[in-house]
Amino acid sequence: MTQPDEWKSPYDPPDQAGPPSPYQQPYEQPYQQPYLQQPAPEPEYQQGSAYQAGPYQSGPYQPQPPQYGTPYGYAAPPEKNALGVWSLVLGILSVVMLFSCFVGFLAAIPAVITGHLSRKAHKEGLADNPGLALGGIITGWVTIGLTLLAAVGIAVLFSIPEFREGFFSETSYDY
Repeated sequence: MTQPDEWKSPYDPPDQAGPPSPYQQPYEQPYQQPYLQQPAPEPEYQQGSAYQAGPYQSGPYQPQPPQYGTPYGYAAPPEKNALGVWSLVLGILSVVMLFSCFVGFLAAIPAVITGHLSRKAHKEGLADNPGLALGGIITGWVTIGLTLLAAVGIAVLFSIPEFREGFFSETSYDY
C-alpha cells in the first residue's frame, strides 16, 4: 500500500492552517510539573558552623527524610502480625487438649500471653487482627478456668472419706 505524499506521523501536532474540526481535540502539550523541567540547585556546604545559612537556605540545613510508599491510590493496610493467629491457634488447641488429655493449661497460658501481646500491637497500630487475639484470650482463660474448676472438684471429691476409700479399694488388687 502506498502512502500519500504528505504523510505525517500520528504523533506530530496537527496543522493549524485550516479551521479546527469540532470533533477533533485540540493538541496540547502534556502537563509537566515545573520541578521536573530543571534540576534543583544543590545547596552549597560552607566550612565552619553547620548552622550557618548557605546561599539557598534561610536557616539551618535540615534535610527532609525520603518519602516512601505509594503516592497514589489507597494506603497499604497494616500488616497482620502472627501473634493474633498464634493466640487463637493455641487457644483452640488448649480446649482440645483439656478434653482429650487434661493438660489444656499447657497451651492456654501461651495463648493468653500472645493474645495480650497482639492486642498491644493493635493499639500501637502494628497489627489489624484484634479479633483473633481476643478469641485466643477468651479460649485460653476458659481453659484455665475449667482446669482450675476440675482441680478444685477433684480435691473436694478426695476430701470425702467414702469417695477416697471407694476409689482406692476399687484400684487395689488382692489375690
